[in-house]
Amino acid sequence: MTSRRLDAVKPSATMAMTARAIQLRREGRDIVSLSVGEPDFPVFPHVAEAITDALRKGYTKYTPSSGTAELREAVSDWMFKEIGVRWPAAQVIATSGAKQALYNACMALLDEGDEAVIPNPYWVSYPEMVRLAGAKPLDLMLRQEDGWSPRSDDLERLLTPRTRVFMFSSPSNPTGAVWSAEAMRGVARALEKFPRVVILSDDIYDRLVYGGKATNILQIAPQLKDRTVLVNGCSKAYAMTGLRLGWACGPAEIISGMSKVQDASTSNPSSLSQYGAVAALRGPQEPVEAMRLQFEKRRHLMVELLRQVRGVEAHAPDGAFYVFADFSGLLSRKYRGEPVATTQRLAEILLEEFGVATVPGSAFGREGYLRLSFAISEGDIRKAMERVARCASALE
Repeated sequence: MTSRRLDAVKPSATMAMTARAIQLRREGRDIVSLSVGEPDFPVFPHVAEAITDALRKGYTKYTPSSGTAELREAVSDWMFKEIGVRWPAAQVIATSGAKQALYNACMALLDEGDEAVIPNPYWVSYPEMVRLAGAKPLDLMLRQEDGWSPRSDDLERLLTPRTRVFMFSSPSNPTGAVWSAEAMRGVARALEKFPRVVILSDDIYDRLVYGGKATNILQIAPQLKDRTVLVNGCSKAYAMTGLRLGWACGPAEIISGMSKVQDASTSNPSSLSQYGAVAALRGPQEPVEAMRLQFEKRRHLMVELLRQVRGVEAHAPDGAFYVFADFSGLLSRKYRGEPVATTQRLAEILLEEFGVATVPGSAFGREGYLRLSFAISEGDIRKAMERVARCASALE
């Protein structure tokens, strides 16, 4: 009874693992969740105050579909401060999370027969958005030995006259890789040869970098501005995941197309979330840095403990709050006489038997890995890693 297009779309593995962890907790199980990409910090006080003030003043009505002028101007100023590129408010759209912005862009840009190149490992939703738009996702295979950065010649081999979109994230979910200026230059050189390709840069983790700053593609290749859409939001850097507030900046024609999609689907993001976002972007930024420093400590702790687990290889990510650890050394072993052939099965055992929720690498296009979030307390990280070690010891 549903459309044929849905037959090719997979449910979100991260959402599924999180839902199962919640269900087990409701049943009384002690579960440590490393599956969800969500800061465990509360909304910053000045943001909460702005939302409360907006509620008191009755700012609970519809706003313009693309967001209030105040928010789009705040985004324009924030983007200029962060990356040195200015978009007028008319070329900014506010959305119900950065995910909505990416989806709107795919719907606005892709037709049947088009192709979208996506670096692999990828965030679980990228290829599904492309499929929902009727197009075909193509994997640009990255290598761990390259620090999960792209090789320009690999990208150029994938690009064809059918390529319409190149969609990527740096810092990356799931690997935490931050592409260097040199890697960005290689990507830009390859894309310059294919002027029909629109670049979708998912920058949602760009404030959460360890040991430097993320390089934006427009800082390297400003000549690509007229076909680049930058997507960002408040979820990660401002701990506002449930408030669902994202945005996109880009060429007027593309932003107008995204607005058409939004007009016909979700309409405006929450009015209260928009007022909170203005406070987040224009208010003090010290809480962002304080949170980043905590994540950096947790990253070190998780990697250090994972490296002590027999059969597991872990590398410290340069950004975001995930460790994409290699668990292939545990595969082909047995648990209670049953072969553990995939990371999907390993993730199930970790959750059901040891109380640790993770996401299998197959969900991100790469078997042999598990994604573990360190956006949790140090105590929970220690508890989870002890359980992972017990699971590894239980495999024969």
